Amino acid sequence: FLIDRFHHISWMDAIEGILFGITFSLFTPSRIGEFGGRVFALQNDRLQAIVSTLLGSATQIVVNISLGTFGFVLFLLYESQIEIIYLFGVIFMVLLLISLAHLCLYNIDYLVNKFPHNSKLKNYLKYIDIIKLYNAKDIFKIEFLSVLKYLVYVFQFMLLICFFDIEIKFSVLLISTISMFFLQTINPLNIALIDFGFRGNVALFIFSKYTSNNLDILAATIILWFINLIIPAIFGGISALRFKFITEK
Repeated sequence: FLIDRFHHISWMDAIEGILFGITFSLFTPSRIGEFGGRVFALQNDRLQAIVSTLLGSATQIVVNISLGTFGFVLFLLYESQIEIIYLFGVIFMVLLLISLAHLCLYNIDYLVNKFPHNSKLKNYLKYIDIIKLYNAKDIFKIEFLSVLKYLVYVFQFMLLICFFDIEIKFSVLLISTISMFFLQTINPLNIALIDFGFRGNVALFIFSKYTSNNLDILAATIILWFINLIIPAIFGGISALRFKFITEK
């Protein structure tokens, strides 16, 4: 959907690009290489594609932070008694954060227009202007898809918890899973290939309050990491064999 605004791409090419993006992201901090890896599925328009996929990544981050912050607040409320005045203060700050994030996201074309038109940056402005191809309706669709992606991860982990027969009430499990993903998201320097240790520690921190099955919690965390990163990365590495990494231009 993002790329098709300026470069027609087939479903197969898009899927291969996403898979290789995952492969590429395994070796970069905070998976920043993911959007860069995807563009190798294209033979041209790669610089425009980087900007375009950055918009998708930004939207996903807004969704992750918005839902994660909300879930983490519920987790804190569930775990401890809090005075009503502090409760309203926390809710206000969360709503303010979410509102500001969405205000920037849905006015990103305005922010691009305010980008300093320095002559030294002239050659790059045409790529940044790609953002103007997406209106508020497009961004809403991207955000909707990002929410679906987020929910897939959440329910995958919840199903794994059920698979290991760890008995936790559904509402608590949902809030705890969202809180776990939130804490994992805000870690700025993780490298996906080796960060399952950090993911496991976060999972234990959240779920140790409700179960003593630490080994099963770790197993669920590692399996989720393996399913969503390692397996796609293997297929991404195979699909990359047909990519042309250096273009003539």
